[in-house]
Amino acid sequence: MLFAASAVASSPMSTQYFIHNVIPSIWERFVDVVAAPFSNPGMLWITLPLVITLLMMEFYFGRYRSEELGWNTAVGNSLVLVFVSLDLVRQVYGGAQLSSVWDVFLLNTAKTVIAVVVGFSGLLIFYTDFFHLVPKWFAFDISSPLAVNFTAYLSIVFIYTNLTIDAYAVIAALLLLLLLVVLFAVVHYFEPKVGFYRASGADRALGVLFRSLEKGRNRKAKRHLGERKVRHL
Repeated sequence: MLFAASAVASSPMSTQYFIHNVIPSIWERFVDVVAAPFSNPGMLWITLPLVITLLMMEFYFGRYRSEELGWNTAVGNSLVLVFVSLDLVRQVYGGAQLSSVWDVFLLNTAKTVIAVVVGFSGLLIFYTDFFHLVPKWFAFDISSPLAVNFTAYLSIVFIYTNLTIDAYAVIAALLLLLLLVVLFAVVHYFEPKVGFYRASGADRALGVLFRSLEKGRNRKAKRHLGERKVRHL
Protein backbone atom coordinates (compact mmCIF):
# COMPACT_ATOMS: atom_id res chain seq x y z
CA MET A 1 0.00 0.00 0.00
CA LEU A 2 2.77 2.40 0.87
CA PHE A 3 4.53 1.63 -2.41
CA ALA A 4 1.33 2.15 -4.38
CA ALA A 5 0.67 5.47 -2.66
CA SER A 6 4.22 6.57 -3.37
CA ALA A 7 3.87 5.63 -7.05
CA VAL A 8 0.61 7.55 -7.35
CA ALA A 9 2.11 10.56 -5.63
CA SER A 10 5.14 10.59 -7.90
CA SER A 11 3.10 10.04 -11.08
CA PRO A 12 1.92 13.66 -11.44
CA MET A 13 5.48 14.88 -10.90
CA SER A 14 6.74 12.59 -13.68
CA THR A 15 3.98 13.72 -16.01
CA GLN A 16 4.67 17.38 -15.28
CA TYR A 17 8.40 16.86 -15.85
CA PHE A 18 7.71 15.13 -19.16
CA ILE A 19 5.38 17.88 -20.35
CA HIS A 20 7.42 20.86 -19.20
CA ASN A 21 10.96 19.53 -19.73
CA VAL A 22 11.19 16.50 -22.02
CA ILE A 23 8.80 17.62 -24.75
CA PRO A 24 10.24 21.19 -24.99
CA SER A 25 13.78 19.77 -25.12
CA ILE A 26 12.86 17.36 -27.92
CA TRP A 27 11.10 20.16 -29.82
CA GLU A 28 14.12 22.42 -29.41
CA ARG A 29 16.43 19.73 -30.85
CA PHE A 30 13.96 19.08 -33.67
CA VAL A 31 13.92 22.75 -34.65
CA ASP A 32 17.72 22.90 -34.43
CA VAL A 33 18.07 19.90 -36.79
CA VAL A 34 15.57 21.20 -39.34
CA ALA A 35 16.69 24.85 -39.29
CA ALA A 36 20.44 24.16 -39.14
CA PRO A 37 21.14 25.08 -42.79
CA PHE A 38 19.42 28.44 -42.35
CA SER A 39 21.41 29.33 -39.24
CA ASN A 40 24.64 28.04 -40.83
CA PRO A 41 24.67 29.20 -44.47
CA GLY A 42 27.89 27.31 -45.15
CA MET A 43 25.91 24.08 -44.87
CA LEU A 44 23.71 24.97 -47.82
CA TRP A 45 26.45 24.10 -50.32
CA ILE A 46 26.33 20.46 -49.27
CA THR A 47 22.82 20.02 -47.82
CA LEU A 48 20.90 21.65 -50.67
CA PRO A 49 21.99 19.04 -53.27
CA LEU A 50 21.06 16.28 -50.83
CA VAL A 51 17.59 17.71 -50.22
CA ILE A 52 16.92 18.34 -53.92
CA THR A 53 18.11 14.85 -54.87
CA LEU A 54 15.96 13.28 -52.16
CA LEU A 55 12.83 15.15 -53.28
CA MET A 56 13.34 14.39 -56.98
CA MET A 57 14.01 10.69 -56.40
CA GLU A 58 10.99 10.33 -54.10
CA PHE A 59 8.79 12.05 -56.70
CA TYR A 60 10.23 9.79 -59.39
CA PHE A 61 9.63 6.51 -57.58
CA GLY A 62 6.22 7.75 -56.47
CA ARG A 63 5.27 8.23 -60.11
CA TYR A 64 6.89 5.03 -61.45
CA ARG A 65 5.75 2.55 -58.81
CA SER A 66 6.70 -0.50 -60.88
CA GLU A 67 10.37 0.48 -60.96
CA GLU A 68 12.84 -0.47 -58.25
CA LEU A 69 16.11 1.14 -57.19
CA GLY A 70 18.57 -1.08 -59.10
CA TRP A 71 21.99 -2.34 -58.04
CA ASN A 72 23.83 0.32 -60.05
CA THR A 73 21.86 3.15 -58.42
CA ALA A 74 22.40 1.57 -55.00
CA VAL A 75 26.17 1.57 -55.59
CA GLY A 76 26.05 5.22 -56.62
CA ASN A 77 23.97 6.18 -53.59
CA SER A 78 26.44 4.53 -51.21
CA LEU A 79 29.21 6.78 -52.52
CA VAL A 80 27.26 9.81 -51.31
CA LEU A 81 28.16 8.88 -47.73
CA VAL A 82 31.83 8.51 -48.67
CA PHE A 83 31.97 11.94 -50.31
CA VAL A 84 30.04 13.55 -47.46
CA SER A 85 32.47 12.05 -44.93
CA LEU A 86 35.38 13.63 -46.81
CA ASP A 87 33.72 17.03 -46.51
CA LEU A 88 33.09 16.40 -42.81
CA VAL A 89 36.79 15.64 -42.27
CA ARG A 90 37.64 18.83 -44.15
CA GLN A 91 35.25 20.77 -41.94
CA VAL A 92 36.91 19.47 -38.78
CA TYR A 93 40.58 19.43 -39.82
CA GLY A 94 40.67 21.77 -42.83
CA GLY A 95 42.24 24.70 -41.02
CA ALA A 96 44.53 22.72 -38.72
CA GLN A 97 48.31 22.58 -39.04
CA LEU A 98 49.95 19.18 -39.14
CA SER A 99 51.46 19.73 -35.70
CA SER A 100 48.06 20.53 -34.20
CA VAL A 101 46.06 17.61 -35.66
CA TRP A 102 46.16 15.73 -32.35
CA ASP A 103 44.91 18.75 -30.44
CA VAL A 104 42.08 19.18 -32.93
CA PHE A 105 41.21 15.51 -32.52
CA LEU A 106 41.04 15.84 -28.75
CA LEU A 107 38.74 18.85 -29.08
CA ASN A 108 36.56 17.23 -31.75
CA THR A 109 36.63 13.55 -30.90
CA ALA A 110 32.87 13.06 -31.29
CA LYS A 111 32.81 14.87 -34.64
CA THR A 112 35.78 12.83 -35.87
CA VAL A 113 34.03 9.61 -34.89
CA ILE A 114 30.90 10.68 -36.77
CA ALA A 115 32.88 11.51 -39.92
CA VAL A 116 34.76 8.20 -39.81
CA VAL A 117 31.62 6.14 -39.13
CA VAL A 118 29.78 7.80 -42.01
CA GLY A 119 32.68 7.15 -44.38
CA PHE A 120 33.14 3.56 -43.22
CA SER A 121 29.39 2.93 -43.53
CA GLY A 122 29.44 4.27 -47.08
CA LEU A 123 32.38 2.02 -48.00
CA LEU A 124 30.73 -1.00 -46.39
CA ILE A 125 27.44 -0.40 -48.21
CA PHE A 126 29.36 0.18 -51.45
CA TYR A 127 31.21 -3.13 -51.02
CA THR A 128 28.07 -5.14 -50.28
CA ASP A 129 26.13 -3.50 -53.12
CA PHE A 130 28.95 -3.82 -55.65
CA PHE A 131 29.35 -7.57 -55.06
CA HIS A 132 25.65 -8.24 -54.30
CA LEU A 133 26.53 -9.74 -50.93
CA VAL A 134 23.19 -9.05 -49.22
CA PRO A 135 19.60 -9.68 -50.29
CA LYS A 136 18.30 -7.20 -52.82
CA TRP A 137 15.47 -5.91 -50.61
CA PHE A 138 17.91 -5.14 -47.79
CA ALA A 139 20.50 -3.54 -50.06
CA PHE A 140 17.91 -1.34 -51.73
CA ASP A 141 16.50 -0.24 -48.35
CA ILE A 142 19.82 0.83 -46.84
CA SER A 143 20.89 2.41 -50.14
CA SER A 144 17.62 4.21 -50.78
CA PRO A 145 17.71 7.98 -51.31
CA LEU A 146 15.88 8.57 -48.03
CA ALA A 147 18.22 6.40 -45.94
CA VAL A 148 21.42 7.73 -47.51
CA ASN A 149 20.51 11.41 -47.75
CA PHE A 150 18.93 11.50 -44.30
CA THR A 151 22.03 9.93 -42.73
CA ALA A 152 24.26 12.34 -44.60
CA TYR A 153 22.14 15.33 -43.56
CA LEU A 154 22.19 14.40 -39.88
CA SER A 155 25.96 13.92 -39.87
CA ILE A 156 26.40 17.32 -41.53
CA VAL A 157 24.17 18.98 -38.93
CA PHE A 158 26.05 17.43 -36.01
CA ILE A 159 29.46 18.43 -37.35
CA TYR A 160 28.75 21.87 -38.82
CA THR A 161 26.87 23.00 -35.70
CA ASN A 162 27.41 22.70 -31.98
CA LEU A 163 24.25 20.67 -31.52
CA THR A 164 24.48 18.49 -28.45
CA ILE A 165 24.29 14.79 -29.27
CA ASP A 166 22.06 13.37 -26.54
CA ALA A 167 18.88 11.36 -26.16
CA TYR A 168 16.79 14.39 -27.08
CA ALA A 169 18.70 14.84 -30.33
CA VAL A 170 18.32 11.14 -31.19
CA ILE A 171 14.57 11.25 -30.54
CA ALA A 172 14.26 14.45 -32.59
CA ALA A 173 16.12 12.79 -35.48
CA LEU A 174 13.83 9.74 -35.33
CA LEU A 175 10.78 12.01 -35.30
CA LEU A 176 12.08 13.85 -38.36
CA LEU A 177 12.64 10.53 -40.15
CA LEU A 178 9.11 9.40 -39.25
CA LEU A 179 7.72 12.71 -40.47
CA LEU A 180 9.53 12.34 -43.81
CA VAL A 181 8.28 8.77 -44.25
CA VAL A 182 4.69 9.86 -43.61
CA LEU A 183 5.05 12.95 -45.81
CA PHE A 184 6.43 11.01 -48.77
CA ALA A 185 3.77 8.32 -48.32
CA VAL A 186 1.08 11.01 -48.60
CA VAL A 187 2.80 12.56 -51.63
CA HIS A 188 3.06 9.14 -53.32
CA TYR A 189 -0.63 8.51 -52.66
CA PHE A 190 -1.79 11.72 -54.35
CA GLU A 191 0.94 11.89 -57.01
CA PRO A 192 -0.30 11.01 -60.54
CA LYS A 193 0.90 7.55 -61.57
CA VAL A 194 2.05 6.59 -65.04
CA GLY A 195 -1.25 4.97 -65.97
CA PHE A 196 -3.29 7.99 -64.84
CA TYR A 197 -1.07 10.71 -66.31
CA ARG A 198 -2.63 12.83 -69.07
CA ALA A 199 0.07 14.06 -71.42
CA SER A 200 0.16 17.76 -72.20
CA GLY A 201 0.59 19.27 -75.64
CA ALA A 202 4.32 19.73 -75.06
CA ASP A 203 4.67 16.07 -73.99
CA ARG A 204 2.88 14.86 -77.13
CA ALA A 205 4.98 17.13 -79.36
CA LEU A 206 8.20 15.81 -77.83
CA GLY A 207 6.92 12.24 -78.26
CA VAL A 208 6.21 12.81 -81.96
CA LEU A 209 9.61 14.46 -82.44
CA PHE A 210 11.58 11.66 -80.80
CA ARG A 211 9.58 8.95 -82.55
CA SER A 212 10.35 10.56 -85.92
CA LEU A 213 14.03 10.81 -84.99
CA GLU A 214 14.04 7.16 -83.96
CA LYS A 215 12.44 6.12 -87.24
CA GLY A 216 15.07 8.12 -89.13
CA ARG A 217 17.88 6.39 -87.21
CA ASN A 218 16.34 2.97 -87.89
CA ARG A 219 16.10 3.68 -91.63
CA LYS A 220 19.71 4.89 -91.65
CA ALA A 221 20.89 1.79 -89.78
CA LYS A 222 19.03 -0.49 -92.23
CA ARG A 223 20.56 1.35 -95.19
CA HIS A 224 24.08 0.97 -93.78
CA LEU A 225 23.42 -2.71 -93.11
CA GLY A 226 22.30 -3.20 -96.71
CA GLU A 227 25.39 -1.40 -98.02
CA ARG A 228 27.68 -3.65 -95.97
CA LYS A 229 25.94 -6.76 -97.32
CA VAL A 230 26.41 -5.49 -100.90
CA ARG A 231 30.12 -4.84 -100.31
CA HIS A 232 30.60 -8.33 -98.91
CA LEU A 233 28.94 -9.80 -101.99
